[in-house]
Amino acid sequence: MTTSFTEATCVAETAALCGESPVWDARHRVLRWVDIANHQVHAFDPATGINTTLKLPFLVSAVLLLEGSDDLIVATARGLALLNLKTEQLDILHDPEPDLTGNRLNDCKADPQGNLFAGTMSEGAKGPTGSLWRYQGNDPRKLVDGLTVSNGLGWSPGARRFYLVDSAAGEIYAFDHHPESGELRNRTVLASRAPEEGKPDGICVDRNGNIWVALWDGARVECLSPEGKILRQIKLRAQRPTSCCFGGDDLKRLYITSAAIGVDTPDLDGGLFAVDLETPGLPAPAVRWQA
Repeated sequence: MTTSFTEATCVAETAALCGESPVWDARHRVLRWVDIANHQVHAFDPATGINTTLKLPFLVSAVLLLEGSDDLIVATARGLALLNLKTEQLDILHDPEPDLTGNRLNDCKADPQGNLFAGTMSEGAKGPTGSLWRYQGNDPRKLVDGLTVSNGLGWSPGARRFYLVDSAAGEIYAFDHHPESGELRNRTVLASRAPEEGKPDGICVDRNGNIWVALWDGARVECLSPEGKILRQIKLRAQRPTSCCFGGDDLKRLYITSAAIGVDTPDLDGGLFAVDLETPGLPAPAVRWQA
């Protein structure tokens, strides 16, 4: 079977140094995302094509919706924080690893029950010191350790399977997931990529259970079956795709962030891309945080 190729369209030439963490905010019909290196939280309105930016005082690696609120939760260099979009006030909530000064938060997402999963990565630390944490309410519990760059969190329809990327290892892991307890078991390698193929980065899952993965230095997004087989590829005019999510009223538009950092001859690198697909994605859950 021949793998089909489609090219994504650049919908905003944002020239982000390291665009990441796209999430569709259905309440406001905007795509929220971050630029890690520029310490920015973005909101792209597809109805107008306008992208707005909020500068934070320090690094921000992920943005999440908060249940029952217009505020956001962001992952920062100082831990998880509450961001008030009206006042631009930033309140630190929790740092899962305050004693690991070489680590920082990276990709974070809410599971379908509203529990926050937070991955950490080694940045300046020696060895695989990153971990995956789960917050139930505001109570953290470590689920996985021994990671270098925890990335790409996703759940299957029904949340019985969980997917996790370690970008430094070039591997996408699959786990059995218990939706109520959050327990992860039976870890397997769903797919791996050699460095010359591009490093797996952020992921999302569609309604059929297929996994869409952005490949840093691969200039593409791959669609994988639940068994890890490549079903389709989306090409970009950007060398470093970073993450992807489904958006739009019908959740049939795949949005893709990218990075311009380290690209010698940039084209549309750092831009925000989109492609319309036949199968919708899963809605982004909001975090249920208990103060």
